[in-house]
Amino acid sequence: MDANAVGRSFPDAFGNYRLAEQTGVSLNATGDATTLVAQAATKYIVRRISLSNFSGNAAAANVGVFTSASAGGTAIAADQTTSGATGVTKFVDLTLASAANTDVQTARVLYVNVSANAAVTCDVALYGDIVSL
Repeated sequence: MDANAVGRSFPDAFGNYRLAEQTGVSLNATGDATTLVAQAATKYIVRRISLSNFSGNAAAANVGVFTSASAGGTAIAADQTTSGATGVTKFVDLTLASAANTDVQTARVLYVNVSANAAVTCDVALYGDIVSL
C-alpha cells in the first residue's frame, strides 16, 4: 500500500466528509440564521448535521435546515428542539428528514432556520458523502 496515496486523493474518495461549516451562528432571532454552502460537491449525500460549541444554554431553540430560504423547499432536517444543548460542552446532531435519508442532494446552499430562539451562538457543520465534485 502506498502511504502517500491519500495525499493524491480528492474529497470524493472519502466517506463522511465535512462538506460545510459555519462558526459563531447566532440563534438569538427567528428566521434564517446562516447558510451552509457545500463547496466541494455538486451532488452529495447528507449523513449528519451537528451543532456544537454553544456559548450557553440553547435548550429553548428550535433549528432546521432547508433547501430554500424561510424554511422553504425540501427539509433536510425539519425544525426541532436543541434540548440537549444545555451548556458549552454539549453538542446536538439534528435528526435528518426522510428526503435527506433517501435522496442525493444537489442544492449548493442550505439554509439554517431558527423557529424558536435562544440567546446563544454555536457552530454548525454538515457532514456527508460526495457523489460528484
